[in-house]
Amino acid sequence: MRTVKLSDIDARIAQNTRAFALERLTDREFLEWARLLRSDQGAERAALRDLLDFRIKDLAEPYASAWQYLFEFWDAPFAETSYDRLLLKRDLKSRASQSETVSLIVSSVRPWIRLESARKYEAFGHKRARHPKTIGDIFWISMEGGEPLTPDEIDLKNNEDRDFLFELALALNASLLSGLNQARRIGMIAGDADATTWLVHRVYFVPPNQYPEGGGEPDRYKKGFAPTTKLLFATVEQLARIDQKAALRAISSWDVDRWKLYKRLWAAAAREASLISASDVAEFLVNLDDREFWWTDAFPEFAELRALRWSSLPDLVRTRLERRLIKGEPPGRLIKRLGKDEALEAVTRRSAIEMQRIKIAGGQLSDDGDSWLHNFLSAQTAQVPITSVTQGFDVGVRTVLEDTVSDPTFDDIPSSRLIEELARQLSDEGWDSKSRAASDYIGRNPDLILDLLSGAAYTAARAKVWQALGYSFRPVDINATRQTATPEDMSLVPTALKMCAVIATTDTKILDAALPGLTSWMSTWDRLLNGEDDYISAWLTLWPMAVVQTNNSPKIDTPLRDRSFSTPVGNLVDGFIRAIPNFKSGTLAREPWSNVLVALADATGEAALQARYQLMMYFDYFWSTDQDWVKRHLLAPLLDAKASSIELWQAFAETEYLPAREVLEAVGSRMIEVAAGSELPADIRGALAQRSIFATIIDMRDGHPPTIPSGLIQQMLRIGGDDVRARALRAMKKYLKEPGGTPQPPAERFSLIKELFEKVWPKELTLSSPALSDALADFPAAASQSFADAVDLILPYLTPFQCWSLWEYGILDRSENGNAIGGIHTPRDAAALLAILDKTVGSEEGAVIPNGLDRALRHISERNSRLENDVRYQRLLTLSRR
Repeated sequence: MRTVKLSDIDARIAQNTRAFALERLTDREFLEWARLLRSDQGAERAALRDLLDFRIKDLAEPYASAWQYLFEFWDAPFAETSYDRLLLKRDLKSRASQSETVSLIVSSVRPWIRLESARKYEAFGHKRARHPKTIGDIFWISMEGGEPLTPDEIDLKNNEDRDFLFELALALNASLLSGLNQARRIGMIAGDADATTWLVHRVYFVPPNQYPEGGGEPDRYKKGFAPTTKLLFATVEQLARIDQKAALRAISSWDVDRWKLYKRLWAAAAREASLISASDVAEFLVNLDDREFWWTDAFPEFAELRALRWSSLPDLVRTRLERRLIKGEPPGRLIKRLGKDEALEAVTRRSAIEMQRIKIAGGQLSDDGDSWLHNFLSAQTAQVPITSVTQGFDVGVRTVLEDTVSDPTFDDIPSSRLIEELARQLSDEGWDSKSRAASDYIGRNPDLILDLLSGAAYTAARAKVWQALGYSFRPVDINATRQTATPEDMSLVPTALKMCAVIATTDTKILDAALPGLTSWMSTWDRLLNGEDDYISAWLTLWPMAVVQTNNSPKIDTPLRDRSFSTPVGNLVDGFIRAIPNFKSGTLAREPWSNVLVALADATGEAALQARYQLMMYFDYFWSTDQDWVKRHLLAPLLDAKASSIELWQAFAETEYLPAREVLEAVGSRMIEVAAGSELPADIRGALAQRSIFATIIDMRDGHPPTIPSGLIQQMLRIGGDDVRARALRAMKKYLKEPGGTPQPPAERFSLIKELFEKVWPKELTLSSPALSDALADFPAAASQSFADAVDLILPYLTPFQCWSLWEYGILDRSENGNAIGGIHTPRDAAALLAILDKTVGSEEGAVIPNGLDRALRHISERNSRLENDVRYQRLLTLSRR
């Protein structure tokens, strides 16, 4: 049973959660609700864990297993963002303690169970049982893992600490074994069916000299088991260079008889003769089953081991293996797929490849073996020579640049038939070589195609070619402007303007049929046609059709942000915004640009919503251009936004600049309401909270009355949650570090922030949480010379949190390679630092001790030696020695 210390508010949440859950433990929808609980919803999670500790034995399957899988899913180390990985690499380089470093590395790569909604099965055509009978009727279960962590990222090759490497090897092994056991329980591994075999291309990091053209490390994009497996092997490999006996003990702990991945790891290690004896290798190779012996896609390490260690094997074993190679793979599996004749050819070809692999590695075949191989190769008219031991192994993802050449027959087709022939070659079902050739021809000959299409009446062929022209005629660099474009792209601008003019006069039935391609074209030429009236004329021609098509499209359950850039309306609005010349304030006041505002205002439904979302992101420009239009068509919908349109606030939160004071006065109350509510994700609500704090700071700095009443801001901080409070703190810290505007002395900046904090920050200590402490930890460092005063301000709101390093407190001096402590100069500063460390570093079992705590204590002692006798100092000193 887990014991979790909860605040008063969290205790009430937990009590309500238990009462709500008591009769719903076998409710599939309730389990789905529990799956979506975030890591910061500790009270709800703790309540469910506590309840299930007593009730799990009373639950029937599959519900009992579903709850167990759910708890394992909650324990997953979700550190997948770029920022999380940056923190990991930073901490690894900041001389963390050995146990902390090992824990960080293992957490970043280990495999874990991933739960998704069982509705995912329905997307694949499977129907869920009305009354769940299996775990698949409740959750979609799979294995997930961290991003690959390479040896270079943790400087493994230069690490000669034998004890560290041994501990890391054992920890990674335990993590891999745990993941394999989980995979077996969820059905990924069942008898000979082992899905993990295909999830790891190679169990070791492939050296760069083996990368294929356009490729890289074959598992560089793999999650799940690959990161742990590869790092485990790299660690043991480095350990073997320092202490072979220790490496052998690590290898001996691998459960080779049970798991295919461990068997592959052993084979990779056995390539090194000093680690594994020839007799052990011989026994291993002789006992491989047919799949392991022949399937190099699944077991490449076995084929590589056979080739590299061939010469060291006993004669009898070589003879036995050679006979097996000549006999070939049992063809039964291949006959079903290829037919008898082709299957027998494939078997013989595979045998020849493996025998060549042995010879490439320096191994010798018997006279009979050489004769067999020579006869086979002599009989082959076309063959790819084997030039390396690892040739033919799965290389993972490659980027291949194909030099495509248009079908020359298009040049010989009379112009009267060219459109029909191109349309015939353009496939509706896939992207084959004929479609590519036709599309390439169209893209390279836009003037000719436009001449043939201009003024022509509707036919299905013309519509198809128009569509292809939109997709294929585009600049090489779609992000280039006229100032940065290549001469080749600039030479296409007159043709692009010609296409705009032709679009404006083309049959609307044709344009409607080709709309996806044409609106895509508009969004790729907007920068090079910046400020061109012809571009806007084409835009106005396509807009009414785009509105209708977007509104008539099937509704999809994706965020408005994603929808707003993937539809005809989205492409056109995006293109219009980027085509405005340098965002000059007078541009939209003249025709045809002013007509665009009219067209945008007339849009309805989903099209209007998508258009407003994009326009809202450039709110400042449109406000400076036409305030009346913005008030009617952006501000009014924003204030009325609810349900499906509430996401407009996300666009407002992402505007580059803080809106004008008049705007904030209009939206302030509603913005606070949205930030404090629950309709939007926490990060968006946090961004709105940050804006409200910035607005208040500027008002205080400039001596203006508050745009947003302080009472509303305090209420937002009170009920908005940890994310809202953390983003509000970020605004305060940013002002302390980078005030903007007229520079102010640091003391004045802190005085302003202190006044603001005391005025708006909720006084309820029950709102304290680990997440809030994490956000507050570097607040004093941001205050610079007022470090001690800032600590006094925030100390009551601090509580222990998972702090891995002194970086979290902002006190490490970046100019000193992150090792020196800065900003703590006086005895009072030292006492303040001790106070904040005491409040945020816990003593309970499993508490995280920040890397560098011993350094911080030494610094405190140097600045104020009397603190060494303080009980808080002694407690932290004891923790630093763990």
